[in-house]
Amino acid sequence: MGKISTISTVLLLCFFISRAQFFDEKHNPALDLNLSPAQNNIIHPGHNSSINPKLNWNINPYKNGLINPEKVPGINPKTNRQVNPLENESMNPMFSIYMSPKFDNWRGLYLFDLTNNLIGYITKYSQDILIQFDKESNWTFFYVKTAKGTYNQFNLSAEWTGNFLCYDSLTGFNLFDKECAWTGMHIK
Repeated sequence: MGKISTISTVLLLCFFISRAQFFDEKHNPALDLNLSPAQNNIIHPGHNSSINPKLNWNINPYKNGLINPEKVPGINPKTNRQVNPLENESMNPMFSIYMSPKFDNWRGLYLFDLTNNLIGYITKYSQDILIQFDKESNWTFFYVKTAKGTYNQFNLSAEWTGNFLCYDSLTGFNLFDKECAWTGMHIK
C-alpha cells in the first residue's frame, strides 16, 4: 500500500507542476471547428476580405501609415519604452514569471499552425501588449496594438519583424507576413 501511495503522490505532484502545459480544450480548433480557419470561412482570410490585409488596406500596415510602427513612434518599442517589454520589467516575462506558460496558474491564448497543431502560447499582458512563447515556453516575440486593433510583431531586439496580427472577426487573430500573406498561423 505504501508503494501505491508514493506513486499516487508523485503523479499528483507531476500533474500540479505541469498543469500550465495542459491545453485548455475550449481554445482547441481541432475539437471546435468554429475556431479553425481551415473549417470556418468566416475566420479564414482567403474567404473573408474584411480580415485580409491584401484586400482591406485599413488593417495593412504597409498601406495605412497610422498602424505602421516605422511611421508612428507611439507603437514602436524602439521609441516608446512604455510598450517595450525589454525596457519595462513589469511586462518582461524574464522578470514577471507569472506571464510564462510554465507558471502554474498561467492563463492565456494558444498559437496554432494551419493544421491546428499547437505551436506556441500567447500571454495577454494588457490590451496593448501580447507576449509570444514557443511550444517549449521560451519567449520569442511580442506584439504592440495599433489604432485599428491589429498587432505588430517585434523580435527580442525590439525590431519590427514586418509580421502582424489581424483580428479574425470572431474568436482570435491571424498572423500575416511582410507581404501581407497569411502564414496559416492563428491565435485562439
